[in-house]
Amino acid sequence: MNLRLILIVAAAATGFLVAGCGTSGNFRNDAEHKALLETLRQCLVAIPVSGQKNRDFTSPCVGKDVSSLNGISRGRLSDALGPPRFCISATDTSFPDKETCPSTLNPIWSFYRLADPMSMGGGPELVCVADGGMKCTTLEWRRSK
Repeated sequence: MNLRLILIVAAAATGFLVAGCGTSGNFRNDAEHKALLETLRQCLVAIPVSGQKNRDFTSPCVGKDVSSLNGISRGRLSDALGPPRFCISATDTSFPDKETCPSTLNPIWSFYRLADPMSMGGGPELVCVADGGMKCTTLEWRRSK
């Protein structure tokens, strides 16, 4: 009986530890993460305001491993990258209101510029998947359509 109780307590403790570690993310406010955020910011700043004739532009930051930023707060990410360009969820889209997305929508930063502003299509975007929370559960690259 005592062994069974010990096993139950051990299993419960392991479950709490796994759940706690899984939700906190990887983000730490250290030099490595600050450097990654600064690199991403510089890539956004380097995107031309208007496209060159017949030339699309895609940032060299696209594809950079950003998984270490999982768990960063939406506010900290916006402080580092500037206001998001767009807001999305599975069922809704909008432009940011007062330089931020509503908590029900995930913020997006575009890392591309199309040569023709009238062209349809898109490019690589950095998405903070927060699912209604204040922290980015994941930060991931997606291609807009």
